[in-house]
Amino acid sequence: MKVNKSPRKFLAIFSISVVLSLLTVVFGAPLMRVLRVTYGALSYWLLGVAAISFFYFIEAPALAVFVGSIWMTLGIYMELERKGLRWSVSALLGIIAGCLFFVGAAMVNLDKFGVHNLAEAEALVKQFLSDKVVAVNPSLQVDAGLLVQLIPSTIVIILVVSLGVGLMFERRVFSWLNLPRERVASQLKLLEFRVPDFFIWIAMFAFLLTMENFKVKALEVLGMNIVNVATVLYFFQGLAILEVSLRTFRAGALLRAAVYFLLIGQLFPLVSAIGLIDYWVDFRKRLRKLRLASRNN
Repeated sequence: MKVNKSPRKFLAIFSISVVLSLLTVVFGAPLMRVLRVTYGALSYWLLGVAAISFFYFIEAPALAVFVGSIWMTLGIYMELERKGLRWSVSALLGIIAGCLFFVGAAMVNLDKFGVHNLAEAEALVKQFLSDKVVAVNPSLQVDAGLLVQLIPSTIVIILVVSLGVGLMFERRVFSWLNLPRERVASQLKLLEFRVPDFFIWIAMFAFLLTMENFKVKALEVLGMNIVNVATVLYFFQGLAILEVSLRTFRAGALLRAAVYFLLIGQLFPLVSAIGLIDYWVDFRKRLRKLRLASRNN
């Protein structure tokens, strides 16, 4: 199948990916993956540099930092994926690369504002909240110190969700754009996604740090950050279990829409809990047995 690599489609994919990243932060990721797969590594990285440079040129450094971090995470993941590395290793290294880019770029930008330590960062966030949030809703009370302390997990969550969204909607975007989708042997099978088993002990230890008062603030903050990241990771595992369940019971479009709206839109923690409990229960194994028994009958 001949790929339509017209300049118009190329610019359209790039423009839409940037706009979606600005509006939603994470939903430009599928188009970024399409760019890399269809137009190659050189085009992908050059466009990333162009987008970041443009945001700096219009004096929007925050946008440059966020878009650049996501671009870096997806780019590194895809390069390693195409070299045959396991998806888990590729994802971990991609997220680390994105975090390093965020930290480096953020430090450069904060230095321009005279922010050199945690206390100054907290003061800056407090001033921002006072001017932009509390001024609009005076009854809203936001702890600036807590927000600063949770920045590490916030960055990781944004990168994890971007990577997840990119993988989940990639096939649909390729279909919409009428482009062939190239698969690699090491690519993650979304319905089989499972957080590595050893991570359960990290998550449980983090829960303990948040529930038990050890009178060490640093441990409590560490626990909260790990719990936040674990919640999102187990959400994706719960989402995979939910999709397998719907396929097993051959749910129709209306039921699917209702279930996803209820569980994802209203009961997000429940989906994460399902993913966590799967470590002991292995829902998908039980569903496969149920489907096999149904076929035999």
